[in-house]
Amino acid sequence: MKQYAKDARSIYPDGQNKEFKSSNEVFRELFREEIVSDERIFDCPNSVFKTDNKIGRPPALDTALLSGECHWMLLKSQTEDSHPKIPLIIENSLSTSWPPKWDVTPPEGPRKRGQAWRGREIIIGRNDGTVQVEKLRADGTLDWHSPPNLDEHGKSWIDYLTPEQIAKLSYWDIEEK
Repeated sequence: MKQYAKDARSIYPDGQNKEFKSSNEVFRELFREEIVSDERIFDCPNSVFKTDNKIGRPPALDTALLSGECHWMLLKSQTEDSHPKIPLIIENSLSTSWPPKWDVTPPEGPRKRGQAWRGREIIIGRNDGTVQVEKLRADGTLDWHSPPNLDEHGKSWIDYLTPEQIAKLSYWDIEEK
């Protein structure tokens, strides 16, 4: 995402005035811009969402990240200049609405849509490029004031947003088969 933004005035692919319908489509732009050439970074171990690593031929690359091939959701309308701790890329959640929520029932077999790892954990990629495992609350939500969400001033990224900005937060959904 950062590589894309370097050539796009700090804007991520979904800010380029294109009609996207899913995180699959947004991430597909990274293939078209020759930033990514391997689909496997978009799946996750023990997930039902698996790539086949067939991306198609340039320039369309129309088989990159087809339905069922992207495990990750992307926070809409962010830029390279958004708060560094903002949860930019997350494990697919139960829905795209804010706040994201996951099923914390321990998985049996491959994890289905919106299902956390054992121990109520999910993986989050932040705008500063860090990726880490975070523990969910018992209700399947994240504590936005827990240490991983705090900046050097001890303030959560969400505290910098107005109520209107928070009301607009949502994620690009994944395409399911």
